[in-house]
Amino acid sequence: MTPKEIIAQLRQMMQSEGWDAIVISGTDPHSSEYLPKRWQARKYVSGFTGSYGTVVVTHDHAGLWTDTRYFIQAVAQLEGTGIELHKLRVPDAVDFPEWLAQHLGEGATVCVDGLCMPLATVEHMQALFAPKHLQVASRPDFIDALWPDRPALPDAPVFELGVEYTGRSRADKLAWLRQAIAEKGCGSILLSSLDEIAWMLNIRSRDIAHTPVVIAYLWLDAQKAVLYTTESKFSDELRAALAADGVELAPYADVMQSIASWPIDAPIYIDGGMLNYALYEKVVERFGSAVVNATSPVKLEKALKNETEIAGFHRAYHKDGVAQTRFFYWLEQAMQRGERITEIDASDKLISFRREMEGYLDESFAPISAYGENAALPHYSATPEKCSVLQPRGLYLIDSGAHYLDGSTDITRTVPLGPLTDDEAADYTCVLQGMIALSLASFPRGTRGANLDILARMPLWKYNRNYGHGTGHGVGHVLCVHEGPQDLRQNLYDQAVLPGMITSCEPGMYCEGHYGIRHENMLLCYEEEKNEYGDWLGFITMTCTYIDTTPLVEELLTDEEKMFIDCFNSSVYEALAPDLTEEEAAWLKTKTIDCLFEPMEEEEEL
Repeated sequence: MTPKEIIAQLRQMMQSEGWDAIVISGTDPHSSEYLPKRWQARKYVSGFTGSYGTVVVTHDHAGLWTDTRYFIQAVAQLEGTGIELHKLRVPDAVDFPEWLAQHLGEGATVCVDGLCMPLATVEHMQALFAPKHLQVASRPDFIDALWPDRPALPDAPVFELGVEYTGRSRADKLAWLRQAIAEKGCGSILLSSLDEIAWMLNIRSRDIAHTPVVIAYLWLDAQKAVLYTTESKFSDELRAALAADGVELAPYADVMQSIASWPIDAPIYIDGGMLNYALYEKVVERFGSAVVNATSPVKLEKALKNETEIAGFHRAYHKDGVAQTRFFYWLEQAMQRGERITEIDASDKLISFRREMEGYLDESFAPISAYGENAALPHYSATPEKCSVLQPRGLYLIDSGAHYLDGSTDITRTVPLGPLTDDEAADYTCVLQGMIALSLASFPRGTRGANLDILARMPLWKYNRNYGHGTGHGVGHVLCVHEGPQDLRQNLYDQAVLPGMITSCEPGMYCEGHYGIRHENMLLCYEEEKNEYGDWLGFITMTCTYIDTTPLVEELLTDEEKMFIDCFNSSVYEALAPDLTEEEAAWLKTKTIDCLFEPMEEEEEL
């Protein structure tokens, strides 16, 4: 069915049920960003393929609410659907709960799929709706009636990520979590976030494309833990290993009815920002007011990488550096030979080089391979139907990453394919200056991401330029490529950037209809020094892929910025050259050592 036909059927359902609006949240029962096909209801209803957004349908209006990353994409994908784009993260933006509160009449009813909407969102809606006595009706899986061939639950096999990669045993993590909830006065906890569950139990799967998590819930008290999942995905060996640590398996669908048998001698801990509303209602039926609703302790603990994980990330970025060097070498040679290369050809080639690396598992997200004007869409996705051919001029952007057993990577490089305009070169330089400024930051413990975000934007703000997305996000260890709780963006999020956190640094510049530029390195926060003024933190760059200096406008760069580029590119060459062929190493030298702003003396050469 087309979006128009689906919306017409939704309105018929609203009429028969007495609803005045329907909200399709665009997530799953676990508040995931990237979704299994079963829960891609937003895409099914609207045709919009972005990773963030909410669809709202009333009797006389249909809208998609999404943020600045997807404005251009949404306009194109919504054309002819009758669905209007509502822009978020722009001045005077009105999100869908506020819009509903403003536009619905007194006493109206809004239907949500309580399985696919977190408690925090429902509570926010209820607070906004109260003055007009609007009601929220939870109807789990209402989309079933309009989605006859709805996909089933994924059934990818589950495997164990060994302690040699995780640095902590499953038993140690379970003991830590029991202690953490006991300190909050709780006797049990219900985890619904998939990356938290995978991290806790040292298990991984491929239930979601490019996101190695297991569809499951985890309940734990002082005596045992129960993993609600698809049991057939677990080998006998893994079942035995889990059982040895006191973890039982139960069918995924049993979690709802099981709540009625959970012990109630102490409060239960939940994270209302992640737990879906339907499950929360069952928890309240069982525990009444004995529910502690707070951010999951796993979220921060998982973000503070241990020494083993950090060492793994370094190995992963080294492997990625080898693969990317081979890719950019191939790309330059192919372009010089006049070969026809599409955006998909290019990203496929990079994936092939990554697959040759030891411990490769999968891409960490679908690559963003974008040439010219396509790169002006921050989350552009090339398709066989819409795919540009690379030309020997302008800029090519590739944002990609991989999961290795060692760790997960995320990196963006923008490279010239030939002559550039003055604007392209100047913007390329300013974006890189922003990345350097944040990379060199020294800041006191307790600094929030919003306080650091400005460093990456100042070189662009100087020329009245900006970008609409965040500057940085955490990256999970063989988990989600977007991981909290830290965030580097303009809006304030009350989480300090702490030692052990690994966060992307990716400022950009997007000139619609012409070009897009983004530079991205991954930064590890570390303790720099303590003095009478405080506890000072800084960043170590983990990424090991060269920065192309040929587009840079040298007059715009400071001596400190030139030194950063020289040191970074020199270190990349020194690290990677031994693992490259003689031809690849010689080529990398032309991109690094031979392009230093301050050439090294002969005796200093690497």
